Amino acid sequence: MNILLAFKAEPDLSMLAEADWQAAAQKSIGPDPALMRVTMGTDEQGAAELMLLAKEANPALNLHAVTLGDERALPALRHLAALGFARQTLLHSHADTRFHPAYIAELLAAQVRAQNAGLVLLGSQSSEGQNGQTGWLLAEMLGWPCLSQVNALHVDGEGFLVQSENPQRRSQWRVQQPVVLRVQNRGQLALRVPGMRARLASAKAEVTRIPCNPPGADVVSCMSLERHLVRRCGIILDGTIEQAAQRLWREHLAQRMK
Repeated sequence: MNILLAFKAEPDLSMLAEADWQAAAQKSIGPDPALMRVTMGTDEQGAAELMLLAKEANPALNLHAVTLGDERALPALRHLAALGFARQTLLHSHADTRFHPAYIAELLAAQVRAQNAGLVLLGSQSSEGQNGQTGWLLAEMLGWPCLSQVNALHVDGEGFLVQSENPQRRSQWRVQQPVVLRVQNRGQLALRVPGMRARLASAKAEVTRIPCNPPGADVVSCMSLERHLVRRCGIILDGTIEQAAQRLWREHLAQRMK
């Protein structure tokens, strides 16, 4: 069976220095994301790791990857090639398609049929567009079921055992038919790093390039960047070290350890 990973190469905003964010806040204009290196999103990295784990359990599986973007996405594709992905496809386009999920889903559906994929994994949403519609639209175009919030994938005979989880419950699904999986990585999955020999060999890996020109796509540019700071609340424990440790255990840790 062929399993297809569909991912979006996103600008790595974590590489920006503190001075860049301060300048963006003062001038209301941020660095050009087109000049930044791109990387796979957290969800897509988790999806790729799930595929590699499934291949370890069933070596007969063929792993494919496809992305929409320009030449900056090539390192991500070659990284997957170094990890054992058999086929890499770049839907080459310089257009900004962040807000065109239907067009992206149409391109992906064509690739699913062309590569005869029986299982498609993609992230829940990108860090840029964040519309979360591509996976659902892809499943509708293919006529396949779609499972969301997926965090585990196991080989189960001729099919797969899929696990999805939300704050309220955890569900397991036995899949015996083609399906679209929307992976949500909450930090429990980390994409492995290939060895040096595999990296060198992947530099010559073949990447299929298919030119794509979205009809009537609006020209969208980034006008400004603003960092969203998430601050955690905290409690300062007064007193000596011994008193603080006793209070920490009595008021905060004791109940959790029961």
